[in-house]
Amino acid sequence: MKSMRLLYFSLLLALSAPVIAQDHFTYFCGQVAAQERLFGRHPEAREESARSTAELEQLTQQAQGQRGGSTTVLIIPVVFHIIHENGPENISDEQIYDAVSVLTRDFRKQNEDTSTIVDAFIDIAADIEIEFRLATIDPNGNCHSGINRIVSPLTNDGTNSAMKALSMWPRNKYMNIWVCANIGNNIAGFTNLPGDVNGNWGATEDGIVLRSDYTGSIGTSSVTKSRTLTHETGHWLNLYHTWGPTNSPADPTNCDFDDNVTDTPNTIGYTSCSLSGASCGSAIDNVQNYMEYSYCSRMFTQGQRTRMRTALQSSTAQRNQLITQSNLVATGVIDPPLCIAAFTSSQFTICAGDTLSFFDESYHNVSSWDWNFGDGQTTSGTDPLVNKNPTHVYTDPGVYNVTLTVGNGSETISTTETAFVRVLSGGMTQSPVAEGFEAAWPGTWITNNLNADETWEVTPNAFYTGAKSLRLRNYNIDAGNVDEIYSATVDLTGAESAQITYKWAYANRVTETDDRLRVSVSGDCGNNWSMRKLHKGLTNLPTATSTNSFFTPSTVDDWGTYTIDLTNAMWFNDRFRVKFDFTSYGGNNFYLDDINIVGSFANGVREAKPVFFYNVYPNPSDEGMTLDMYQPAAERVNIVMINAQGQLVTTLHDGLLSSGKQLIAVPDQPAGLYTIVMSKGEHTAIQRVVFR
Repeated sequence: MKSMRLLYFSLLLALSAPVIAQDHFTYFCGQVAAQERLFGRHPEAREESARSTAELEQLTQQAQGQRGGSTTVLIIPVVFHIIHENGPENISDEQIYDAVSVLTRDFRKQNEDTSTIVDAFIDIAADIEIEFRLATIDPNGNCHSGINRIVSPLTNDGTNSAMKALSMWPRNKYMNIWVCANIGNNIAGFTNLPGDVNGNWGATEDGIVLRSDYTGSIGTSSVTKSRTLTHETGHWLNLYHTWGPTNSPADPTNCDFDDNVTDTPNTIGYTSCSLSGASCGSAIDNVQNYMEYSYCSRMFTQGQRTRMRTALQSSTAQRNQLITQSNLVATGVIDPPLCIAAFTSSQFTICAGDTLSFFDESYHNVSSWDWNFGDGQTTSGTDPLVNKNPTHVYTDPGVYNVTLTVGNGSETISTTETAFVRVLSGGMTQSPVAEGFEAAWPGTWITNNLNADETWEVTPNAFYTGAKSLRLRNYNIDAGNVDEIYSATVDLTGAESAQITYKWAYANRVTETDDRLRVSVSGDCGNNWSMRKLHKGLTNLPTATSTNSFFTPSTVDDWGTYTIDLTNAMWFNDRFRVKFDFTSYGGNNFYLDDINIVGSFANGVREAKPVFFYNVYPNPSDEGMTLDMYQPAAERVNIVMINAQGQLVTTLHDGLLSSGKQLIAVPDQPAGLYTIVMSKGEHTAIQRVVFR
């Protein structure tokens, strides 16, 4: 009976050649839709897929049953393409290393849970003798980490072939793996069978797509999700689900088909770990197989071993070119050299006393690390748990160079990053902060150009007030670039609330793009950021008519204004900071002006250093107001009024002032919210007032 079903199944495969996907939790996939998208993009693929699948099936059936076969360990070079938007989907290198380790462990039968395989299958659980290694040389012959990172909104559309086109290495040299934020329909991963991509279109379709939270066993993923790549690689090497060529486990009709592997009993397929089931007869189901949906996968069979090794050593989809000695040398997976010393850190700007984490990104075969943190402190050694990714506390404000020297036992290589760390003190600026970019730039602001491209610059060619604004030449920036500006620390100690007001100008291109402006705040000097506003190019970022010309705002009507209200007490200290970051996706120029950071304090005023107190009342007011003030002695005091747009309305007082009550002559102004700002020397206090 089984041999008859095998013949029928081979014919079915030749006609269907499905794209397989899986999700360990909900088991939905876009199998039929993905296959039809493939055939829709490449009409010639349907016929070629049927022919290639049938040819590979014939080779596989000839080899099936040859238990063991060659014991040569086959090595596959791997490259990861991380498609992200600087979110959690931009998984760490460590999570990628872990994913490769889990994949090789499973294929070499080195996973500890093989000890719990049921008796019926313990003897046929197979070491596939295939290993996976990150490439260390790119297609151009350059030293490489084997990890590409690309910023793109396509991270949210993993089934889109354009996502693969963002970064793809030759499929006859590397197994391509794309990691993204979302595939849709609760799919954890998908790939093509070798026969599906054997034609001329194959070079642009071949590879595995994974959701970032199903990659590896650490970081954003988990041990439970870590076998997703093992499962998808099985498909990539021509395995089907144990129940056949569908994505419908637990369907009784699956008993009429199988996976063309002689030692995996016919099954309806499982979505739970039922170890004693015999769903299609007397033979117990191989529920613990990696090609099941049972939650307890931990083995391949000898028959699956033969099937995968046959696919890898065949010319179908150029699989056999991956494992040649010449390709292993060309991709650098054999004895990679020490070629790059590099590092990054958890932050680039901290406050004195904070702990900074450093991360070694050197390659390859690094076995020793020597760090010089630039403040007279060093650390060195060969223990990767201690020396590879150290932490360091900077006690004094300043700007520091950092040097890393790495070695592999026979040679060393060094790199120095100039002005790598900026250490701030608390309360570097006082509320209110009014930045119109009229003075020297960047002043107390800090810029971070993540892509070494066009970055923030002061321009006299556009402004809302004054004579200058801050410009980002986004018209000339490549899609995916990120540019940031940070404030220094602002002293909001004792504030009850605060406001951030800013003005911006932006025009999209005629063919619109989804550029992003994010505004975030931190109450711990930038260790943690909270996004308070997101402006998007397709919705609320544009302030002017779209144009394909170089955009420059010409009137105040081309500008927008936004105010962020802050009430959370965790931000009100002397380590408060603000960040603006702009992500380009190919739009037009962006301008920023009139950034105001204003805190509101109890009883009208709160000074970190209590050298004076005041209150303005009545509040709200219909007309004049009274200033009730205390200070130890008469001193020069400046009092100004600022409107809700951050503009100076008038100077109320500028000269000597003693304790007591003073009548404030309020100018004729429209009803609304205003801020009274009192300054004495280095000390500033504010009170928000309402005119009715």
